[in-house]
Amino acid sequence: MVADGTSWSMWTLGEIYSRMTRGRGLRLFELFSSGRAAVAWVDMRSLNSMVTDSAAASSSWSSGSRVVNGALNVLPDGRSLRPICSLLGEAGWKRGLVTTTEITHATPAGFGVSCKSRGEAEKIARLYLEEGIEVLLGGGRKFFTREKRSDRRDLFAAFRKQGYAVATEAEEFSRLPLNRPWLGTFAESHLPYRLDWEHDAELRRTVPRLPEMTRAALRKLAREQRFLLQVEGGRVDHACHANDIAGAVHDLVEFDEAADVCLDYLKANPDTLIVITTDHGTANPGLNGMGAKYGDSNGLFEHVRRARCSFEGLSALWKKEGQTAAALARLLEERYGYKPSGKRLAQFLAYAEKSWKPLYAGMDGLPMQLGELLGNHWGVGWTSGAHTADYVPLVAAGAGAERFAGGMKNTDVFRRYMELAGIDFRNPEVPLLGECGPSAAEVEELAWA
Repeated sequence: MVADGTSWSMWTLGEIYSRMTRGRGLRLFELFSSGRAAVAWVDMRSLNSMVTDSAAASSSWSSGSRVVNGALNVLPDGRSLRPICSLLGEAGWKRGLVTTTEITHATPAGFGVSCKSRGEAEKIARLYLEEGIEVLLGGGRKFFTREKRSDRRDLFAAFRKQGYAVATEAEEFSRLPLNRPWLGTFAESHLPYRLDWEHDAELRRTVPRLPEMTRAALRKLAREQRFLLQVEGGRVDHACHANDIAGAVHDLVEFDEAADVCLDYLKANPDTLIVITTDHGTANPGLNGMGAKYGDSNGLFEHVRRARCSFEGLSALWKKEGQTAAALARLLEERYGYKPSGKRLAQFLAYAEKSWKPLYAGMDGLPMQLGELLGNHWGVGWTSGAHTADYVPLVAAGAGAERFAGGMKNTDVFRRYMELAGIDFRNPEVPLLGECGPSAAEVEELAWA
């Protein structure tokens, strides 16, 4: 289970928000303190940077080798690595990938395929078909049927021909047969943020959520003797990139609901291993000390409960209304309960009109400046709009969990999986770039900008 882009500070804010709204914390912290789980700190760096992207992170877990950012189980010299889905599939295991992002996105793709670039979504979709991964649930419908030049590619037809049951809406999803492999794509791109889904009746009707998809995938895969399931809460990362704490905490709580599903499964099936982690931090939000003796911090963070849309949703509404000052002021009040001062609103609008630039380039983006503006309302500040180099927490519960304890490298996770599966296999590795081995220039074409 991967809560993508969830730094320790984001886990903390998710814990606070969960207690505030649900009367209980996140399962990650519960497992940390229970004594029933193994706990680890994991160094997630990629081959070419101390700051990883999701492709390199997922590849490290999947192959036991570090690759450059942007690559999926491919070394700089072009050698393809065997990903975990391929190795386990060859050994008779069934495989499933479930995500709130596009199903071809970096984290699921890192478990499933070897590909030079994470950006080759249509190729990744075809590789899933070649690999025969039994459960594929998420977004990314546009990569399975789209027009390119004069050629209309219909990968849905190819999946159906190979025996897959295909669903594009929640109603079809509810009727998928257990005796066939599944392909479910429930949005053109990523699934909507949980916060937007909650306030849109049409989305609630047509788009299944992560706990529901996870429960269905387990129901199908549990019929098999051995299976691997990766579950990703991918839009936590996207919300953090946008400095949108309301969007992030809603998706992290939804991820926690999916963890409930998996932990319930573990209770009934104690021979199961569950690993809960993240691939990297993103933008590292923090609830800051606000007011005299920091007395305003609690009340400010309470305001997050009043949010009615993500920054993505707000941006679409503001654009539709002509991006005027009056429209923005009204939307901020309607959607977040926030009335910024005229001075602050004018400063934000001046940035939107390109009248000034932040001193720190990492905050040079409209979503980040919106996060700065709303930081006065929520008490939350951010480091940038980018990934961070944090070591990440990992908790493991169930059969074999004791192997996942202490300080670890990301590549160690793969080795533990292979030991538990009884598979004696190692992919080739190369030295870290910048320390020895090829120069960064020699792998520039694989680097993720």
